[in-house]
Amino acid sequence: MCIATVYLDTGNQRKEVMHDVISVEAKNNGFLLTALLGEGKFLEGKLKSIDFLSEHSVVIEEIEEQ
Repeated sequence: MCIATVYLDTGNQRKEVMHDVISVEAKNNGFLLTALLGEGKFLEGKLKSIDFLSEHSVVIEEIEEQ
């Protein structure tokens, strides 16, 4: 089983959004995150990186307002 921590990259900082994430599903303009204990959260943004080997992380980049 691969459990990850999801971060939001705002351009000048990276902040943790959710840990123990077991599922990331693309929805509309973002991602539906599901944690090991069933907690869900929707995060707007675009995928920046995934590292399941060393950091067990998913980084979502904040979408800039136009």
